[in-house]
Amino acid sequence: MRAAGVGVVAAGLVLALRSALLLGGRGRPRRGPQPAFILAGPYLRIRNPLFAGLLLVLGGMALVRRSWILGVVTVAAAAVAHLWVVRAEEPRLRTRFGAAYEEYLRRVPRWLPRRNAHPGDTL
Repeated sequence: MRAAGVGVVAAGLVLALRSALLLGGRGRPRRGPQPAFILAGPYLRIRNPLFAGLLLVLGGMALVRRSWILGVVTVAAAAVAHLWVVRAEEPRLRTRFGAAYEEYLRRVPRWLPRRNAHPGDTL
């Protein structure tokens, strides 16, 4: 159980770090038309990879520590993140980016990547 938790923590850290770097402007494609919002890396697979990575870290720590309390905290944090994304972030981004963001919402799932998704797909 602990080894699985360490793997989940590591995966979450990588996902969160990559996502944060993209938000900071590092690692974005430099050629072609640049959309107003990020369409690179994990943002091509899920809309909220930074939150997802942090939740994976938290859940992995619950496994490593074998802590049911930390597990409950992880579930609560996931619920709060989901509510914030749905009620605050997505409406704000819809207003800011319009039709391009609507297409992104249609094509890219919020939390879990689709099995048949291809990162090379264009939006």
